[in-house]
Amino acid sequence: MRDRLIASDHLQGVMFQAMSFSDYGVSPGNLKNFWRDKTFHERFAEADDEDFPDLNSPVFIDSGGFKLMNSNTFGEAPEEGGTKNEWGLYTNPKSILGLQIDFGADIIATLDYPIPPKLREEEKFERMERSIDSAVECLRLLDNPVDLITHFEENDIPLHTLNDWIDSDDKPGVYVALHGHDYETVNWYVGTFIERLAEADVETQPDGFAIGSLVPLRSSVDVLVDIVQGAKDAIPEDRADEMGLHVFGIGGKQVSLLALLGVDSFDCSSHMQSAKFRKYLHPETWENIHLDDLEVEGTDYPCNLEHCLLCQGDSEYDTSYEEMQSVLNRDFSYDERERRKDNDEPIKSDYYALLARHNFEVYNDELQRVRRHINEGNLLEYVVNFAREHEQIKTGLEQAQIRDKSLRNDIEQLGAYDLLPGTELRSDQKKLSDWDGGVDESDETRSISLEYGPHSFDVSTRSYTPPADRDVCLLIPCSQQKPYSESRTHSVLADKLGKHKSRIHKVTVSGMYGPVPEEFEEEKPVLEYEYVLAGEDERQIELVTDRVLRYLEKHGDNYDEIVGYVTSKTYRQVIEDALEEYGRGQVLPRDPKALQLTEFFRNENIEELTDFLAATAE
Repeated sequence: MRDRLIASDHLQGVMFQAMSFSDYGVSPGNLKNFWRDKTFHERFAEADDEDFPDLNSPVFIDSGGFKLMNSNTFGEAPEEGGTKNEWGLYTNPKSILGLQIDFGADIIATLDYPIPPKLREEEKFERMERSIDSAVECLRLLDNPVDLITHFEENDIPLHTLNDWIDSDDKPGVYVALHGHDYETVNWYVGTFIERLAEADVETQPDGFAIGSLVPLRSSVDVLVDIVQGAKDAIPEDRADEMGLHVFGIGGKQVSLLALLGVDSFDCSSHMQSAKFRKYLHPETWENIHLDDLEVEGTDYPCNLEHCLLCQGDSEYDTSYEEMQSVLNRDFSYDERERRKDNDEPIKSDYYALLARHNFEVYNDELQRVRRHINEGNLLEYVVNFAREHEQIKTGLEQAQIRDKSLRNDIEQLGAYDLLPGTELRSDQKKLSDWDGGVDESDETRSISLEYGPHSFDVSTRSYTPPADRDVCLLIPCSQQKPYSESRTHSVLADKLGKHKSRIHKVTVSGMYGPVPEEFEEEKPVLEYEYVLAGEDERQIELVTDRVLRYLEKHGDNYDEIVGYVTSKTYRQVIEDALEEYGRGQVLPRDPKALQLTEFFRNENIEELTDFLAATAE
């Protein structure tokens, strides 16, 4: 596949994983003195072989975080208290960045610490913090490469490419690798990194973010959309155009929808994985058809893609369906394989490569089509038409509109009312926790329904009295994850409140229902609704504000203190207006640096709340 694709004029780029050498039985000496001796570009340029033409496309090298997580060989460096190993390679930014530079990366992804399934909550966020620190350290090293040289010298790594790189000051583009299982977590991750980078006063700035752990979600596009929106929304508006967004392992028919939501680049190996199982990707239906079930006569494949060597018959081999099937279904002895290779006759690998190339061309054709629609300014129209043909994309487009009200307005302007969020019960939605490589927070999937409206739950219509033993009413915004108490925002705040929790009666402000006292969190309408309050939803803002006010007028005297803790703009407006009208209570933090989700987690803001609670307890 490599030999049949590298030479292609329309190759966009190459993705490589820095730790891939560990799959090939490479010795420590061979890694140091051969693999790292020349960059990929240099090796291709020097090779006197038609199979290895010049590599004129950019090479994007991932850090290999998943490989390192599952290896006991590459631990902490000696200067960090670890043990020296014969590879001179360790799980830290210096080692991995040095390896990426030696391989000749044009773009790198920072070293990350992936989150395995069922990891304890405190360990999960510890690893996320380490990934953020690693990204900041990587950028610092690009500012001060002398620390890289010291690391190489202390670990007996020859200064092959590194010296030339330092002399040329040719820094690679940097994408910050990130992981997250929902909107809130990814949003926190991006916002926290941006904040941490500003505090570090680093000159080299990242070119964007690269979202990992997405491969299992290719068929769960609604969760994919949620994660992408979480990352995109956390990037400051004044930097949105300069910060790229890459998705690891995603391509194909999701490209148009994700590009519409702000994704800039993709990498994918599905064309290879499908070919391995003899699957042919139909360019019109996007169905992966096993070769045994493919209806073809001769070379009359259902594909007219210009660069497809299989379907256009541009290969040096007989590409008829019958011949390909004949070769793939035969068991060649070693001697026969060698004889066929000597006589330039195809062996199985040749046809697997042609099949993979076909699948790749289907993906690449869609990518070029999306590029064209972006340039012509009509990508939304294309996605709308595509969604009508593909239920998965329709589901994702509906999900995107729940958070992005401007997208919903644009779709209404097109008259595509059939693609607005509807009333169909979607009980098959999955979370990242349901897939390998994700974070398991629950053994069950949460059903959601878009049939709920503001009158599906209204606490003012219930016969209800707040608990008598709680003297503080804490108003906080709702979360997408249900029940609220299991969400990132609510659980982190609960942990930080510590001894004060016994005084607090939590009342969540739902964008759909208004006040939801904690006793009602697991009622079906509260568990299954899917709605985010947006600034342009003026009538809904008025309804929610009125309901919060009615709750306070009815139950406010049950509390000694009423406090709202909120950093998102629209929900803060609701709580502030309700408290002002009621005439009692206050909103914290008093002066957040920005009105966005990341401020919710800032320690100094949470401390402002705990200090308030401590003062009112005296």
